[in-house]
Amino acid sequence: GMLKNKLINNKKTILVVEDDKSLNKIIILKLKEAGFQTISVEDAESAFKFLDGNKPDLIWLDIYLPGMNGLEFLGKIRKNKKTENLKVVIVSVSGSNKKIEQAQKLGVTEYFVKSNYKIEELIEAVNNILRKA
Repeated sequence: GMLKNKLINNKKTILVVEDDKSLNKIIILKLKEAGFQTISVEDAESAFKFLDGNKPDLIWLDIYLPGMNGLEFLGKIRKNKKTENLKVVIVSVSGSNKKIEQAQKLGVTEYFVKSNYKIEELIEAVNNILRKA
């Protein structure tokens, strides 16, 4: 009845921008298991297309993407009134201080270096970020 519909609407939506197909699949699977609605894209251009008419609760972003990289993408999001306040979590193989610093200047919500975390821990972190929201 009513309650069920309400629960569905409470689902948080996560946009995953990750060009590694197998990793993308795993992330989506785990996020769905955790009860999130997911949209999966493999490049910044597709992400912008989605953002044009939709507002996800959080963006899960890789840095190394074909075409525009994740940091450039984040910069553009922050310059656009419609998307400037979106929560963005970077999950990247690279965690150089320079990259982390750049990401922080661009207002990244959190920055995770892939090798330091199990996927479950990343999902848990995302969950915590959205719970505070």
